[in-house]
Amino acid sequence: MRTSSTTPDPSLGRRLAGLLTGLAGLVLVGGLSSCASGGGDSATDPYAPSTPSETPSETPTETPTETPTQELSDGATATLRAVGSAGITEVLLVDATEGGGSPSTLAFALDTDQAVDDFVVGMQAGLPEEVSSAVADLAEQSPDATPYGAVVSTGCEPPRRVTIDAGEAGFEVVPALPKSTVQCLAPVTYVVLFAAPNA
Repeated sequence: MRTSSTTPDPSLGRRLAGLLTGLAGLVLVGGLSSCASGGGDSATDPYAPSTPSETPSETPTETPTETPTQELSDGATATLRAVGSAGITEVLLVDATEGGGSPSTLAFALDTDQAVDDFVVGMQAGLPEEVSSAVADLAEQSPDATPYGAVVSTGCEPPRRVTIDAGEAGFEVVPALPKSTVQCLAPVTYVVLFAAPNA
């Protein structure tokens, strides 16, 4: 008489492990591809509520004082609070994903077309055009001032504010970056533009 064995077939375990590994790989690839193919070049607000509310909240919410006045997306210009000895209280913040450029604390005078062209060398992804346009707007709005610009950071989150100090070498622009562990697939270049009154 034959009796059946109750020991598990080792090949079944290997097949199951291979199937689970393959399934995990598909889920990972699917998740990454959905991040990469968002259907456009616009950014989404990670802090936006997942469901829109139709009635405003009666409870006031406290907002941090060191946040940009507008949320940024590629090519958008936002205003940002500035402090420091230079007396500048507000700056424009222009950004672009993989916009290039090298961060520097030294602001460059952008008072001629050649100065703007020199400043945007090495920038890409539409950032040179956005910077040029914003500088032209600054010059038009403040004819008695000189436009300045600085690449303040490259990373995943914009600075919350900047400190602009006047020194012997010109204006020093230091960003207040958020303390975060956010990681992104592509760094964003953040450029600060401001107009300083002519002496």
